[in-house]
Amino acid sequence: MLRLALTLISTLLLLAGCTLDKEEEVRAKLADWVMLGDTYFFESNSGCAPAVFHTESPRISSLLEPARSVDTGLKMLAQGQAVVFKVGGKSPNSLVEAIMSRDLPHGISVLNSGLAGVNCMSELVKSIYHQAIMNPTSNMAFIPEGNAIMVVDTQAKAVSYVRGNS
Repeated sequence: MLRLALTLISTLLLLAGCTLDKEEEVRAKLADWVMLGDTYFFESNSGCAPAVFHTESPRISSLLEPARSVDTGLKMLAQGQAVVFKVGGKSPNSLVEAIMSRDLPHGISVLNSGLAGVNCMSELVKSIYHQAIMNPTSNMAFIPEGNAIMVVDTQAKAVSYVRGNS
């Protein structure tokens, strides 16, 4: 019985260490690009890592290269650059559709990154994320390192981050 309990504890400790991201690491990664406030939601396991942060200033730093067209963004992605898509009047959702119609492999990668964290979200967080990706005033960034998506919802003053183990 003691052996079984020790094995169970060891397994739980091992699984607890199997997370994609740590909150401090996500904050550090995003801090150069956007001013983060309080954490509204953070979850990370071996399959996905979604987060939502409050921001008083939804402005994205010039340190994150902007793409003013889908084609420019695709060129930047092909070079392995992190890119924020600032294509006027397009929601993150419609941007993903445009990317998929121009370059299916990159489009599928961006789509998978954007959907990856949904399984780890509560219903309320899914609602916040859905609102952000459907909002044409939101800005979407793709971070090739780790295949992550950042969506800055300027109206809700929220920064969503999603990453999956793909």
